[in-house]
Amino acid sequence: MLSEELEQDITGEDTTTYAEDTALPKDLAEAVAIEKQRRQETLATRRKILSFFLSWSFHATGVAIAKWCLVLGGGAALWMAVTLCFTISFVPASFIASGINVNYTEGRLEATNMERLGGIVVQVGAASVTTWLAIKDYESLNRMTQETVAQMSEDIRIIQKQYPQSDPWLSIGIAVLLVVGGFVAMHLVTRR
Repeated sequence: MLSEELEQDITGEDTTTYAEDTALPKDLAEAVAIEKQRRQETLATRRKILSFFLSWSFHATGVAIAKWCLVLGGGAALWMAVTLCFTISFVPASFIASGINVNYTEGRLEATNMERLGGIVVQVGAASVTTWLAIKDYESLNRMTQETVAQMSEDIRIIQKQYPQSDPWLSIGIAVLLVVGGFVAMHLVTRR
């Protein structure tokens, strides 16, 4: 008897009917619509903020890697630094480009979401500016370093010409002062 009932439930058609949803009161429907609009605005704002920080982090990483390459490799690593910086800074543009669809269908070229092309152009421009700034920063640092070395060399030559007898003693005295200054600095830092 029980098996017959189970068999009938399995093979039987569902005859259940559902009542239509009751309409919401007008003031509640307006409140839901306002809340839905506010939520969409919040999500759009969050998306923009996320996009900004994501792009910023890729650009900062590109600059950091370019500086690292240039400091370690010097001018020989210039093109590698440019390529890495531009490539890493260009990554956010690939997120934008992922929505563009270009298809060749039935003898016609079809493109959708081409309005995103402006965003790609902006990202390429931003990546180019980031790369340019990283290279200019390295060139400025390199120029200042060369000027400092030249000035120090000139000062050393002037001192050696004025006081030729003090040449070895001057080096020894400077070394002793540096060692004593290092010990004093360590003592001041570790003192509680």
